[in-house]
Amino acid sequence: MRTMEKRRAKLIGRYCLHSLLLAPALMALYARAWADGGLALLHQTDGPFVVTVFAAPNPPRVGPIDISVLTQYRADGRAALNAEVIVRLWREGGMTVVRRATREAARNKPLYSALMNLPEAGQWELEVTIKQGERAARALGQISIAAPRPFLLSYWRSLSLPWVVVALFAMNQWLKRRAASRTRQNM
Repeated sequence: MRTMEKRRAKLIGRYCLHSLLLAPALMALYARAWADGGLALLHQTDGPFVVTVFAAPNPPRVGPIDISVLTQYRADGRAALNAEVIVRLWREGGMTVVRRATREAARNKPLYSALMNLPEAGQWELEVTIKQGERAARALGQISIAAPRPFLLSYWRSLSLPWVVVALFAMNQWLKRRAASRTRQNM
């Protein structure tokens, strides 16, 4: 009787250990972090400011793009926290998207963030204008926007979740039957 209890306790311990190892793996698979920053697109010095522009997701794709701007004083490298930041993206043919970047929209408070919705893939011109009282700066560059992902690739995590749950349940049942047949054989 004691040997059966020991084996059962051992099996339960294994199940708990496997569950503890599997849970973080699943959470990492399905966690999607949208943080300020991402791919550094531009780093320029103009006037009294050093301007660094980031874009997320990486690579930037058609649809919503988070453009974040880090504005620092050239003299000492401190973040300029009370500036007005305008982000402008335009493309040949007259298509223009303009947004005011704010610190309130950013998760990382030294950054200014603007959510831009770009309708087309290709090369876009990027202009960031910073104004702080009498001081002003402008950073210019280009950003390459990739085509949107196919539907199944965009949602593969969500679509795979039911199959992962079914596979885990089937493995659980198989392990239970295997443990039960072993205990019967040892009796």
